[in-house]
Amino acid sequence: MDKKKLGMTIFFSICAIIIVVCIIIQVIVNNETKELEKESEKLDTFVTTTTSGTEIETEYIRVEDNKFFIKVPTSFKQLDAETISQKYSGDVPGVIFSNEETTINVAINMTDNDMKNDGIENYKAYMEGLLKENNGEVISSNYYEVDNHNVGQIKLISNATDTNIYNNTIFFSYNDKLVIITFNCTSDLQEEWQGVGDFIIDSLFFTD
Repeated sequence: MDKKKLGMTIFFSICAIIIVVCIIIQVIVNNETKELEKESEKLDTFVTTTTSGTEIETEYIRVEDNKFFIKVPTSFKQLDAETISQKYSGDVPGVIFSNEETTINVAINMTDNDMKNDGIENYKAYMEGLLKENNGEVISSNYYEVDNHNVGQIKLISNATDTNIYNNTIFFSYNDKLVIITFNCTSDLQEEWQGVGDFIIDSLFFTD
């Protein structure tokens, strides 16, 4: 092959490589753009609906000065300490927002338990086993990342004194301490409110 043909072959090969690289970059950019649009939509959407179509307006709240936020229905009221102690036993959540009947709740528990970010996956596996041992019906579990924070998630049915409770629980490390956030409702409201619970739990974001 003479030098001219060799030069042309090299030229076209380089062009082909450049085109392939450009296509790959474009695909990556498009995917990242879609993810950003999805994330922006999540942050900007404050109204969701129950299964029957009732609109539920929400707002972002945070506990104290912590730099993580989650949506809570604006119609929910924060329970006082006395009501919380009557409603919960054991490791009682510090903050609970509830509907008027206290049958639907968003509970935030800032525990004193040490927990590193890289320990969340093992903690999730431990909790799944523990819940099953205590006759909890685990519906599903998940492990994902939000703003560089590992998040474990377990959906389950637990037993209460006079009814069953549907729980959508997430947990993560914040300042090397375990944080647990739970949406729960009585089992008779699960079908109606489960989607709202997903909307609330999925709204979590961090600013640090």
